[in-house]
Amino acid sequence: MKVLKVTPRGFCLGVVVSIKMAKDTVKAYPDKKIYMIGLLVHNKIIVKELEELGIIAIDDWKKSRLDIIKTIPKGSVVIFSAHGTDLKVLKVAEEQGLIIVDTKCEWVLETENIIKKYLNLGFDIVFIGKHDHPETIALTSLDNKKIHLVTNTQEVENLSISNKDIFITNQTTLSIIDTDLIYKKIKEKYENAIFKNDICEATLVRQQAVLDLDPKEVDLLYVVGDERSNNTMKLVELALNKGINSIRINRKEEIEIKDLKNINTVAVTAGASTSSIIQNQVIKYLEELKNETQ
Repeated sequence: MKVLKVTPRGFCLGVVVSIKMAKDTVKAYPDKKIYMIGLLVHNKIIVKELEELGIIAIDDWKKSRLDIIKTIPKGSVVIFSAHGTDLKVLKVAEEQGLIIVDTKCEWVLETENIIKKYLNLGFDIVFIGKHDHPETIALTSLDNKKIHLVTNTQEVENLSISNKDIFITNQTTLSIIDTDLIYKKIKEKYENAIFKNDICEATLVRQQAVLDLDPKEVDLLYVVGDERSNNTMKLVELALNKGINSIRINRKEEIEIKDLKNINTVAVTAGASTSSIIQNQVIKYLEELKNETQ
């Protein structure tokens, strides 16, 4: 069995910066309670490591982040995730006298700034994103009336925008293919709309690496990453659409030997919030299995 190591591997820069900021916060405020609203990044292993440092993670899907922030004691430190945060949540945090550490990814910030630019110019915004994803919630909160969220082509058909000035952008971790299909559908309806694809570089290069795989040469692809990581799940989806059997795993312990039966070539890739350590452990384990079966 051949083991193919798909590159790039390891955390993207945004994830590295967010994790460092969280760890630096622990050092900077040794005598304060530190809370993390939601998952800093979509990686349970990293979240557990931060909890072991004393950070209190609150990720209750039954409650809105606005409700959660209201329960944080005054004077505490609150860390907001790399995906961005709803403006109303940030405002309440300030009003409650909380110490804010915003680890927003630079790619998300770039998208936020360009949305603000076009809103100020009088444009309506069509935002291509995933419902209930923290990045989408954060960016659409910039203007609930002039930003229109679409997730698929059907939702494009339901759009009703009278403004002739329309700007289209998107969540940073979407599928290249899905985004292009939705964009073309919007352009059919609003031919004068301006578009900027804001899929981040880390997501783009990982997706392109999967798209470059040959289904005639790769029998199975393991995608290492969290099930809540949108960029991870899109890698699985792209591989399956290419005709490559793809399985998402969190770590090497989740590999099932039965899935490797009659496999000649297995490839390994990972989402942008998966560490190279975890991915390399998967690769090493598969290579050990290969040696044992030779």
